[in-house]
Amino acid sequence: MSRYLVACDAGGTMTDVIIVDEEGRSVIGKAPTSPHDESVGYMESFWEALEYMGISQEEGQDFGKHIETAIYTGTSMLNTVINMNGYKTGILVTKGFEDIIAQGRGSQTFIGAQWSEITHMQYRKHRIPLVPSALARGVTERIDMFGTPVIPMYEHEVRQGARELIVDEEVEAIAIIFLQSYVNPMHENRAEEICREVMQEVGREVVLEVSNKVAPTMREISRANATVVQAYASDPARKQLYRIEEELVKTGYQHSLKTVLGYGGITNIRYPRLFEAAMSGPVGGLMGAQYLSSVIGEENIVCSDVGGTSFDAGAITAGVLPIDREPGFQDMYVNVPMLGITSIGAGTGTYIRVDPQTNRIKLGPDSAGGTPGPTFMEAGNTTPTINDVNLLLGILSETNYLGGKVKINKSYKLFKEKVSDPLGMEVYEAAETCLELLNVMMREHLVQSLMVGHDLREYVLLGYGGGGPLHLLGYAGDYPWKAVCTVPHAGGFSAWGGACMDYSHRRHKSVGAVITPDLDDATKLAYLAPVASSWNALEAELREELKGEGFSEDQISVERVVYMKYYGQLDDVEVESPVDKIDSVGDMNALIKGFEDLYARMFTLAARPDIGAYHITEVCVVAKVATVKPKLRKFELASKEPAKEAYKTSRPVFMRGKWQDADIWEMEKLVPGNEIDGLAVIEASNTTLLVPPEWHVRIDEFDIYWITRKDA
Repeated sequence: MSRYLVACDAGGTMTDVIIVDEEGRSVIGKAPTSPHDESVGYMESFWEALEYMGISQEEGQDFGKHIETAIYTGTSMLNTVINMNGYKTGILVTKGFEDIIAQGRGSQTFIGAQWSEITHMQYRKHRIPLVPSALARGVTERIDMFGTPVIPMYEHEVRQGARELIVDEEVEAIAIIFLQSYVNPMHENRAEEICREVMQEVGREVVLEVSNKVAPTMREISRANATVVQAYASDPARKQLYRIEEELVKTGYQHSLKTVLGYGGITNIRYPRLFEAAMSGPVGGLMGAQYLSSVIGEENIVCSDVGGTSFDAGAITAGVLPIDREPGFQDMYVNVPMLGITSIGAGTGTYIRVDPQTNRIKLGPDSAGGTPGPTFMEAGNTTPTINDVNLLLGILSETNYLGGKVKINKSYKLFKEKVSDPLGMEVYEAAETCLELLNVMMREHLVQSLMVGHDLREYVLLGYGGGGPLHLLGYAGDYPWKAVCTVPHAGGFSAWGGACMDYSHRRHKSVGAVITPDLDDATKLAYLAPVASSWNALEAELREELKGEGFSEDQISVERVVYMKYYGQLDDVEVESPVDKIDSVGDMNALIKGFEDLYARMFTLAARPDIGAYHITEVCVVAKVATVKPKLRKFELASKEPAKEAYKTSRPVFMRGKWQDADIWEMEKLVPGNEIDGLAVIEASNTTLLVPPEWHVRIDEFDIYWITRKDA
């Protein structure tokens, strides 16, 4: 029997599991996400995927023996933070900064807000802190920005603070956060030793996290937040992952479950820095898109993921994945490298309400999720959603939702009562208005937020997620994208992308290296010495870590990275170094040339200042072990005319104020080479592609659906 790879994407609404064999063939299972116990949704999706392979649940009880790797991406840690049900956590912090978590940063109060909200103070809000000020203990100590101890640490204050938190407050975790510890960790490390001594004295163990080990980078509040998230949420989230692993073991699975890190890489669920997986969910889509780009030869791709709860978007430019080293996470900035993905509360499960004060439509940002789901599922939700609208308009089929496994009924009366009557509109006109409003929200998020400063004519727009093909041409709009495309496995594309990653760990460290044209070569090399020494230290740490996880030295490959900018500019770029050391002028010049070449590809030569001054702000090392990946297979092209059995029927779809007959096609029976004109609805078991009248679909040799305007 073949060996298989299993990957999962557990979103806020649906959990997708994809099973891939050695030839790259795949099947996708789908089930509602179960936040209370994510193993439930995981296994329901797993069994459904096996059904598509022709294997019943009874026959598949030992299927796990044939699984090479099982990968999870999802929301377990995110849910822990959202629900505020992590460990009771205290902090030891530099005296005078006891409110560092509760106070946060001013800009945290409007993370993800629209400009209309940012400019009005009443819309801003501080989140409930994970650590209240009552659980903070200050310690007299200070290390300056150069790493010099200017005030010695008062060890008796550390001992007293630790005892109070462990014994009196009965915390379950402690985070140690001292200023400038990323430059010199001596005070934090000694405080950690003292805390362990106190735990031994009182006979009680708690989780202990130290900021210089969690996030040894500048930006104090973000480093503090990252350390607290690690202490607060890692262990509770890990328990969810253990439950999934236990269920897989029952099927004969013989390995550990893997999870996806926020920057795009796979690791064991026992990985100590599990907070790096806090935003693993949308990562798979970008990683899948990067693999897709290498096959189709497109370096610039805008990735757009429409789920039930959110609309997630990111842009790959010049083949480079966007890395955000200080992302916003649940109204906090955290020093955790993550792929640059921006999200808004807009998906197929988005609630539709009418504001009684203004009598205007209000979409979301909250969602019905997988449970209770849209009103048409009749599972307890009485607030109409976008998917209810899609069903009312005839875009979704009553008999094909989740492949026909869930029976649904149109919620005409409920939508009329809750939405169209208060608006004074006819039901179908109101429904189409709601749909267009959602498409406008997603369109503006792409064009006016994500892609500001970029030329859309150079980018391919890729739509995926269960609702991606459904809304793709709505939010593509009239903008001049280079091309618009989707894939038949769009509903499980993020899970498929999770299977495209290598096993990898990543470490960052802040440095400050400035070289200017007035310096001689020897001085420039001396100024770059911290870059090379930090690389060496991080590489040694990562190699030991991966060897500790069972990999041999010859399996590990290493990439060295710098974050570099022209001196005086605000934003740096991630540059994979062409050299492993900086011992000579040739090494230095090669590094600078690598930066300049990438800068010219990502931006323009006009943006480059001609001063010859460069600033390296941070270094990074990525250690990887190659994994078996799914293949994007190439097919022989069939005729343009689809086979007769691919055509299902025609049905009326309400579009642009009137009912129009749409051709209904079965996606699984369409093959590369086929072409279809709109108006059409192409249905699959995990997604639906809506093709308006002015659009045309062509399926290429890689089974990618390219959608162009008929008059193009």
